[in-house]
Amino acid sequence: MSTRSTEHKKVQILGKIRDYYTCQICGSTIKPEGHHIIQHQYGGSADSENIITLCGRCHKQVHRGKIDIIKF
Repeated sequence: MSTRSTEHKKVQILGKIRDYYTCQICGSTIKPEGHHIIQHQYGGSADSENIITLCGRCHKQVHRGKIDIIKF
């Protein structure tokens, strides 16, 4: 398990604040998590514009490929 930097954690919090700690897929407010729209290893930036708030359930579905995140 990788350790996230303080700056990374701040960016995820900013994204969750912007999204009102609400899953942007299903609307749940249970266990909100910050998800990188474009993953870091693929060149995704570490800023709040690259973060979307997802509940734990939807976050898992995104990582399993069951839900696609598309941002225009």
